[in-house]
Amino acid sequence: MDDRTLRKAAAKGVLTRVRRGVYVRTAIWDWLSPLDRYRLIIAAAAEAAGGRLVISHRSAAALWGVPLVGRYPDAVDVLTSFSGGTRSEHGFVRRSTRDLVTEVTEKDGITLTSLPRTVADLTVSLPFAGAVAAVDWALANGCSREHLADLVRCLSGAAGGRGLAAIAFADGRSGSPGESVSRALIHELGFPPPALQVPFHDSRGLIGVVDFFWADFALVGEFDGRVKYADPELLKGRAPEAVVVEEKRREDRLRALGPRVTRWMWDDLTRERLGRHLELAGLPRFGSGSTR
Repeated sequence: MDDRTLRKAAAKGVLTRVRRGVYVRTAIWDWLSPLDRYRLIIAAAAEAAGGRLVISHRSAAALWGVPLVGRYPDAVDVLTSFSGGTRSEHGFVRRSTRDLVTEVTEKDGITLTSLPRTVADLTVSLPFAGAVAAVDWALANGCSREHLADLVRCLSGAAGGRGLAAIAFADGRSGSPGESVSRALIHELGFPPPALQVPFHDSRGLIGVVDFFWADFALVGEFDGRVKYADPELLKGRAPEAVVVEEKRREDRLRALGPRVTRWMWDDLTRERLGRHLELAGLPRFGSGSTR
């Protein structure tokens, strides 16, 4: 199709413009998840560049499946020489680096940073909570803490302190990005560290494995991402209402053992809201963390 025909189809809503010169049928675009839309934007940018780009940071994370906290960006992250500086232009965020070759690979025909380098780069460029979510996932998916730390030291030098802090704090037992962000905020807000993924049993057997447990304060904390009430894979054929009832019965069994149970959601994951929520649940603050 020539450019004029493409533009007319886009004006009628038949096509959606992904980037200059690249379109997709609107019916397909509307069906795609936010992640798959962003992956399509990245693929279009890589194809238009003819393989001359190294996709990195948030864009490489999206291609590897590393969780990103918040909305997906509209721009594509790519590496550029250290002397070029970091700048945004023409739908790209050009990330300056002293090393354009270490841990660069190919995936589905796209040149990008390797999974370990992608996560290492994210630890330096993202806020602490987002970096922790990425490293938690990486540790659970085969990356080595030592390798990630070595990459940060090699690629970032003196600027890598924040990345090393996120790597040291990370824990591969985290069950979801929401749990990772929660734990990072708990640390930054100065609350005592919780035990993770603690199983509880009663006379009937296993009640479940809770996200967070503060034994000294007899408090169970659960992050509720609402995915369990909407994802068909997690519902396993059950109605959402049935899952709510099961959760209520689970909490009743937990409380019967003595601990209190408190829940929070994505909307609560701000410093102010989560801090107030945990204080109302009876958790004391011992001081603020050092990773603000």
